[in-house]
Amino acid sequence: MKKPLRLGCIGTGMIMNAAHVPAFVDLRDEVIVTGIFSTNADSAQKTKENYLKQMSDAGASVDWDVKICSTVEALFAIVDLVDICTPNNYHAYYSELALSAGIHTMCEKPIARNWLEADRLAKAAKKSGALYQLNDDNVFLPRYQHIKNIAASGVIGEITNIILPRGTASSDRNDWFFDPVSGGGAILDYGSHAVMGAWFLIGFDKIPREVRSVCLRVKDRTRFIGGQLVDIETDDDAHFRVLFENPANGDFITAMLEATWSWPDFSDNASDVRGYIRIDGTEGTITSYFDQDDNEFIRVEGMVSGERLIPIKSYRSETLSFRDEIINFIRCIRSGKQSMIDADLGVVTMQIIGAAQLSELRGRKSVTFDELAEFFSTFDDGSGDMQKIGDKIALELTKPFRL
Repeated sequence: MKKPLRLGCIGTGMIMNAAHVPAFVDLRDEVIVTGIFSTNADSAQKTKENYLKQMSDAGASVDWDVKICSTVEALFAIVDLVDICTPNNYHAYYSELALSAGIHTMCEKPIARNWLEADRLAKAAKKSGALYQLNDDNVFLPRYQHIKNIAASGVIGEITNIILPRGTASSDRNDWFFDPVSGGGAILDYGSHAVMGAWFLIGFDKIPREVRSVCLRVKDRTRFIGGQLVDIETDDDAHFRVLFENPANGDFITAMLEATWSWPDFSDNASDVRGYIRIDGTEGTITSYFDQDDNEFIRVEGMVSGERLIPIKSYRSETLSFRDEIINFIRCIRSGKQSMIDADLGVVTMQIIGAAQLSELRGRKSVTFDELAEFFSTFDDGSGDMQKIGDKIALELTKPFRL
């Protein structure tokens, strides 16, 4: 039996403790936590205690030292892979450091705050002998895989349109989410899910050509965050359209996406495991569906064949999809094969999100990736300091939402 991989935690917030640590415990024959790094030493210690307690509750003994590391370099010396769950402004930063040190790296979505950070990271991934996975757990939900396969079967003809809302009304998020520099708004949070999910469903061979903001806005300005009543200054509701080209025939597919921290507009439910999904084709439509007994189906409505309900495996909690994304990366490391959700996909995801933000700045006109690149080039001050440049870009793209 192969020894478990040694894992290091970078970032010790809610996602790490509530979502990833339980998966590490469940997968303890595959991976063990040997090191933790956080800029907050108390938080790192609490994550260590959380991991040890859950391991003990599972009947597993920890006969190795789980070290609290004062630097990432110290962490890299004692691990085989890292899991990055920091605020968004450090996703690309720590990922690049880890890959440059030859450490396998998985990172929470979004891959970065902007296309420039993501592109630099992707180049580092190509140079590294280590593997990278963008952790977007939504595509590991069975419903996404079932819908993708049904659509690819041709049962509804050629895909013409997809509608995918993601998000939920909530104020119980860490305060950094609402910071223009460290968080960047709902479009970076749930928008990353929406873009990756829609692209996965229609096929990664489809090529995004243009993006247009339908509405990026602050919908619920006043919120109770971190024990304080504040007026937020990032978007909390983003609707945008992406025009994809099918390279097989030159035809187009339109994606209508919603990313919200408010009440979703596109459906009654835009959550992770129950959110509405609709794909239109030339010969029918596919939608997600729950019956009156709460059984999950994929509903296929053919123009000729009529309606069919296809029962599917159902995940009622993201706990299972978090586990699946982590075991997927472990298997990739064991086999030496790159994850399907790689840095290159993350780069394009950030191009789409950035184009939607720029479209909002420009009066909701369609934006191409060439126009986005030209816009970003104006922020290159020659310093090579990607964090400083990224801060400036973040403040510019979130400018419409500040008081």
